[in-house]
Parts: sequence; C-alpha cells; structure tokens
Amino acid sequence: MKTLLLFLVGLASLLSFAQDGSLDTSFGDGGIVVTDIDNSFDLVLNAVEQADQKLVVSGITSPDSNNFYPYLIRYMPDGMVDTAFGSDGIVISSNGTGFYDYKYLFIDNQQHIIAAGPKAQSSIFVIAKYLDNGDLDNTFGNSGILTIPNGNYAAMTLLDDGSMMLLKFSGSDEITINHYLSNGDLDTNFGVNGAASSNFSGGIFMSGEFKIDGENNFYLVGTRDNNANADIILMKFQPNGYLDANFGNNGMVTKNIDALNPMNFSSASIDFTNDNKIVIAGSCGACVDLFEPVMQPYFIRYQNDGMPDPDFGNDGTVLLPVSGFSISQLFVQENQRMIVSGKLLDCFEGSIYVVSRYFEGGYIDNSFNGASLGFDHYKTIMQADGKIVSVGNTFWYDGMEDIVLLRHNNSTLLLPEFEDQKLTIYPNPSNGIFTIERELFSENNAYQITDITGKTIAIGELADKQSQINLSTTQSGIYFLRTSNSVFRLLKN
Repeated sequence: MKTLLLFLVGLASLLSFAQDGSLDTSFGDGGIVVTDIDNSFDLVLNAVEQADQKLVVSGITSPDSNNFYPYLIRYMPDGMVDTAFGSDGIVISSNGTGFYDYKYLFIDNQQHIIAAGPKAQSSIFVIAKYLDNGDLDNTFGNSGILTIPNGNYAAMTLLDDGSMMLLKFSGSDEITINHYLSNGDLDTNFGVNGAASSNFSGGIFMSGEFKIDGENNFYLVGTRDNNANADIILMKFQPNGYLDANFGNNGMVTKNIDALNPMNFSSASIDFTNDNKIVIAGSCGACVDLFEPVMQPYFIRYQNDGMPDPDFGNDGTVLLPVSGFSISQLFVQENQRMIVSGKLLDCFEGSIYVVSRYFEGGYIDNSFNGASLGFDHYKTIMQADGKIVSVGNTFWYDGMEDIVLLRHNNSTLLLPEFEDQKLTIYPNPSNGIFTIERELFSENNAYQITDITGKTIAIGELADKQSQINLSTTQSGIYFLRTSNSVFRLLKN
C-alpha cells in the first residue's frame, strides 16, 4: 500500500501542473486522495459532484469480509474529507440486512443525495435519500429508505424534478420502465399503473448506461458478447417510457463488431453532441492468454433517428488501434472533443488506469497529457468546470483495498479548434509518399489515416507548413486522411 502511494505521488510530481490531462495539484496530495475507512475492506462504486463542488463517493465497506455496508463519503473541493457530513465525513448505512451496495448515486435539484442499489441474491432494490448533512430524509419512502420488491433493475437515472426512472428486463423480449416520484411514491399515472413496458427482439443483453438527452428522451446502451463478435445495442425511449418506434428498428439499433476471436468482453458508454447526435464508445475483445489482452476500442455515432452518421468514420464507426485498452466511459465536451476513461488490462490481477481525449472525428488529441496510473479504476465523472475526477481502489494484493480519487486538469471551451485553411496533397495518387502542404501554419494539426473499413492505419501531427506521410508499406488502395475539420481521400497505387 505505501509503496503504491509513493509511486503515484512520484509520478504526479513529474507531470505538467496545468496541462490538460495532468493531475490537478490543488487536489489532495499532488492530485491524488486515498481514504481508508477504519482499516476496512473498502470498494468504491460511484461519485457525483454537488453544486458547491464538493464530491460524494459511494461504495461498500466491510470490517471483516463477512458483513458488508453501503457507505457515502463527502470531500471538499480540495480533496479533504468534509467532517461536517455524517460522522467525520462518512455515512455508513445499517438499514436492512444482507449484502447491498450504493451502485447508483445522484444529486437532486435540492442538493439531496440519492443512493441506490440491489440486494445480493434477491430481487430487492433499495433507494436511500440523504439530506445535505448526511441524515436520512424522513419525507422519502419509509424514514428515508425505499425498498422495492421485484426490483431487479438493470439501470436507473434521475430526472430534473427529482423523480426517478428505473429500467428492468421484465421478460426475454420485454423491457419495463418504472417512474417513482421524488418522495418515493410510484407514479401510477405513468404507463399502466406506473409501468411502461415495450417488446423488443434479440433477447436480453448486458445493460450499460441509461441517459437522458436534452429533449427528455431516454437511451439505454448495452452489449451482447458472442463467440467471435459483439453486438453494441442502443434503445431509445420516449418521455412516456415506451420505445420510440421511429428510431432505428422499432426503437432499437444494433452494431455488430466482428474484429476479434474469441470475443468474451465488451463495454459501451453513451453521450450526446451539441446537435443531438448520439455517440457510443467502448471496447470489445478477450484475454487471449495471461498478460495478452486483445481489445478493439471503438466509437460509433448515430443521427438522432438511429441511422449511422455518414460524416463520422466509416459509416458512423471509428475503430481505434487494437490494444489492451478497455474503455468504460465517454464524455462529449461542449467543444465536441471526447473524453474516454478506462483500463489497460493485463489479464491477470492488475491494470493501468487511462484517460484520453479525442477530436470530434474520433482520432487522438495529443495535446491532452493524460496520466496513466496503477490502481483499479471504476468510475469517472466530469465536473462542472471541466475537470475530470476518477475513482477506484488500491489493488487487493497491496493489502485491504482503499478508496482512490484522482483529479485531472481539463478545458472544455478554451481549446482552439484548428483554423480552416487550404490544404493541398500531392502527388495523389502516389506510390506511398504523400506531401501535405498547408497555406498557413499556426499550430500542429493532428491527423488520422484509416482504410476503407474504418481501421486506423496511422496517427500523427502535421507539424509544419509542409509535412510528409509515408504509406509505402501499406497495400495499394484507398485511404482517408482526417484532420480536425476535413477528410481527404488518398489513393496509393
């Protein structure tokens, strides 16, 4: 444990203090906070930001590996534990019996904390509502706790009015959304007696994120792993809770990624552009052997009717280079650059946390110097000021797990996009050596080259008024050069 902390702090001290992606040295110890609850086994599952920039973290704690309790911890904006919350900054729930956790975590419009999760080995779902000081809100549910039988929910989200939408698979081809009011009562005017059920085809899949767009439509993204491919599934629900029949195929679109064999792991995260397009990012692949992860990271972009966006990648899909990178979360910034976080897997018992930024076209933004650190990453959030907070745990083999928080510097509005200017490519066709000439040169311009399938062939930067790209080792054919604001066709003969 102490060895790990020294490693993290030492690495943080080498990073640029304010560069996007670097650790925010105003937070904790060089951008890092580690918390132990009474020498217990502590797992973190979620994090949210309050309006006053305080951070609330939820998870499970166990003093003896036999009894498990949900917890909340609140941190000040500088990473110090907020001792005014709960008991010295910590709330440990003892409501009910049996193993359950606070997997879902929200802040409502009155700055109350909504924490929820399932009970293990049962269909019971528990929602707790806390006041700002950490006390239970007695106006909610039964003295602050709502226990839902037959609540085997796969996803949950919070609406602006403090009410809650909960989604579950009510059959192999049926999905149901329940609406609960902000006081914990079931909204019997929603759907049929509080339940909106829709039929779909294809069978149950592993649910991912459940998000609301700017028009109060709901989207569920999920994955289904097959032997040699993965299905990335997207559903759109209307505000009334029923599938939108005008979206995709009766409310559902599926993208099959057939890249690797075997395919036994996939992930998907969703966000929206400022013109209401839908972006999904994730990874799919397998551990071929010990220390040999083979993952296919990807971006998919849909138009708001569920059709693939033809202006993005190859028919709406960008396949990033095959690697060990397992993407777990996506955020589209106001300037439309995309933040992804996740892990570099080792297929044994460890991983390296990674956060990266990509341009709107789906290629890497090399101006973002994301830290790669050794801890078990679980969740990332983006704060209102654009800074990035990730949470996870120290590794079990370093002792009982402790809670880890990191905060990165990041700009969402002030990063200039590369200016529009004339760009000339010659010779084209070519035997593989292409010269790229820009009319003006003000700053480096990142580029990505893909083949006709969308597979990334090369990435780099145009670092001068005149640059060369060498594709002499690639096969003859058509390739696409993508910059921040343009796409060009390259023909290699």
